Amino acid sequence: MNISAAELVSAPFSLREFGSPDLALCDRFSKHSDPHSWSLANWKHSLQGDTCLGLYEQETLLAVVAFSLVLDELSLLNIVVDRDQRGRGLGKILLLAGLEWMQQFGAQRCVLEVRESNDSARALYRKLGFTEDGLRRNYYPLDGGHEHAVLMSADLPLE
Repeated sequence: MNISAAELVSAPFSLREFGSPDLALCDRFSKHSDPHSWSLANWKHSLQGDTCLGLYEQETLLAVVAFSLVLDELSLLNIVVDRDQRGRGLGKILLLAGLEWMQQFGAQRCVLEVRESNDSARALYRKLGFTEDGLRRNYYPLDGGHEHAVLMSADLPLE
């Protein structure tokens, strides 16, 4: 990909770690994104031990991502774009900039799981160089059942 975060995140956008004042928006973004989304408690927990980044337009939070880094393996825990901001490519911008951000702390590989039915996310991940590594059966709750999680990974930096 050889595009720097500075090239991806340019005026009027900025990328920065977010904190407690942004939790209510994270919670709203999540609830509008997925009926079985992260709770406010999940976001609070992630703020304490993980890296949470926000994509802002001026001072308005548009999208959030949470990563966990263990040694050189990075886990993409969650990424959510405000539903009113979808279709602008913000998820891709945030993901690429976030991956670059995390490489400065030693991330050499990224792993993630995504709902099997989330075709747009799976297509974006594949386009960026992620490969599908397996399936975690009946992982995500669904109304009246469960849905498989597709396991994906990519070496960093993305090619």
